[in-house]
Amino acid sequence: MARARARRFWSTMGMATGGLVLGACVATEPATPARSVSVSGPPPAPIAEADRPVAPSAQAVWVAGYWHWTGVHYAWIPGHWEQAPPGSTWAGPQYVKREGSYFYEPGGWKNPQGQSPRANAFR
Repeated sequence: MARARARRFWSTMGMATGGLVLGACVATEPATPARSVSVSGPPPAPIAEADRPVAPSAQAVWVAGYWHWTGVHYAWIPGHWEQAPPGSTWAGPQYVKREGSYFYEPGGWKNPQGQSPRANAFR
């Protein structure tokens, strides 16, 4: 009898505290997610590329070649044509030094507000 009463008590307490905890949860999203990654140093010098191929369509935008951080080392991404999201412009990656450390900030398509047009795709 005492065990049944204790089990009921803890079961009720678990539901009550679980409800309080869930009711107090608030999901927040940072206004601008951190996108820079600490890297071992600056990238190599840009690679001079040969002539640009013909655009595949009148709407295609040329993205110049750049060094991309893979998580281990830099890899050269050759220049190429891309279809830009409506109203967006390409912003190449940035390589910055802050407080004695190097950081890589990946490039991407930006809308006029400077945000990724795909940032709100799932809202």
